[in-house]
Amino acid sequence: MSERDRMSSILTRRALVRGGGAGAALAAVGFRPLPAAAQQSILWYSASASAADEDWSKLFKAKTGVGVEYFRIGGVKLTERIEQEVRAKQVRFAVMDISIPGLMSEWSRKGLLAKYDSPESAHYPDATRLPGYWTPINTLTLSMAYSADYIKPEDAPKAWEDLLHPKWKGRMTMSDALYSGAALHWYAALRSVYGKSFMEKLAKQDILVRNGSGETTDTIISGERPLAAMLLDYYVVAAMQKGANLYLVQPPEGIPASYEVIGLPAGGPNPELGRKFLDFALSREAQELWEAKHGTVSLRDDIAPAKAERGRRLIRDTKLMASSVADMDRFFPQQRDLLDEWINLFK
Repeated sequence: MSERDRMSSILTRRALVRGGGAGAALAAVGFRPLPAAAQQSILWYSASASAADEDWSKLFKAKTGVGVEYFRIGGVKLTERIEQEVRAKQVRFAVMDISIPGLMSEWSRKGLLAKYDSPESAHYPDATRLPGYWTPINTLTLSMAYSADYIKPEDAPKAWEDLLHPKWKGRMTMSDALYSGAALHWYAALRSVYGKSFMEKLAKQDILVRNGSGETTDTIISGERPLAAMLLDYYVVAAMQKGANLYLVQPPEGIPASYEVIGLPAGGPNPELGRKFLDFALSREAQELWEAKHGTVSLRDDIAPAKAERGRRLIRDTKLMASSVADMDRFFPQQRDLLDEWINLFK
């Protein structure tokens, strides 16, 4: 099987082997430490940033005494691993987050997710979650970005169409939609607004494709390609906080946004600890930590929004482009065609 067929099939398999049926809703588990005999570790599959995962793992252990091992990889490849374990009926992980909400909704319909209503979910907008199955742990806004060490702010692009200017040919990088579910959503959202012809023109700009937003950010910092046509904002904000001379560009016509959503697998090990970790991930303390330290955007209703700086807008002032849960459900059946199209254009 070719790489294209292998990867594109991840998102379109319509008849997965059914896991154990979704369980009944269970009572919330508090944050009090478990008795010593019950202290264990759990495995968390994550598409979030490794540094952020590490901080949550440490905080959760400090609060509960329960260790967390995490396996981190890009959202598209992570779904492949999850599906392999489900098909083999050897689910090893207790909790997961992925950047493809439409796929999580599909899994819920197939009985592959355990049903659980966390009391913390009530702090999140109904329109951005699937009650009983998944809730967003952060909003994945996708923008342009550039290094001011190599591009003057007045010369930087201001709108998505500006990326087509000849002066940017050979000077851009972006994240790989074969690796990142959020990157594939960016493609779907912009294509729906600007059309396939826009993407065909953009593909002729000799864009260097990197595995994920971390590598893309490093590439603009180094000046190898000082402009990112697309990447996840929070990687740029984290680099800014470390002193990188970067700016985001969020055009007034809007930016795509996906959601990193968390849920529990049906038939996973340590279900009680999985629910406990999910409650923790959605809690105010955990959300504030990520937003303050890692630049993520939380939708929780009782914390201050991430501040606007260096081109980044407040989330309430940001127009989101083709990025509602309804939009994601609309794009999901098209994922294979969109991925094949993206490969043909950019790989």
